[in-house]
Amino acid sequence: MPSESETSQVVVVNNDGCPDFSRQTLKRSSMLKHKTDIENLFRKGRKANIECIRHTYIKYSATSSQGEVRIFVSAPKKYLRHAVDRNLIKRRMREAIRKNLSELRKACAENNIGIDIAFVYQTNIINDYSDIERIIVLSLQKIFSEVYEKI
Repeated sequence: MPSESETSQVVVVNNDGCPDFSRQTLKRSSMLKHKTDIENLFRKGRKANIECIRHTYIKYSATSSQGEVRIFVSAPKKYLRHAVDRNLIKRRMREAIRKNLSELRKACAENNIGIDIAFVYQTNIINDYSDIERIIVLSLQKIFSEVYEKI
């Protein structure tokens, strides 16, 4: 039987006394969905490849009082023929983004800017989550440094 120290977990509680799970979420409002926004991102955005993931981003002045980061994730049928594989890769990419997006969100909120980012998977090999997370982290770091360079 596990001891009390092995089973105890730290739970962050908000003002209402309920557990606070909102710290690292990727809400639907932070996903890029409109066709015109996506076309504008790919037409005018800055592009770079890091291993098997191509990222494209565009910076703009945010309309709200807080900055925003909107994400678009794609796994094309050209590389992954089966929908199950495409969905698996997209889930892994979204999870890696969710876990590592907080610093970029803070920077955007402080400077009142918005960033649209697209991540496109570009290989037919199904990578492990750890590999995808490492590539996403490198991409986000590169975006972060380029955005701060221009501020």
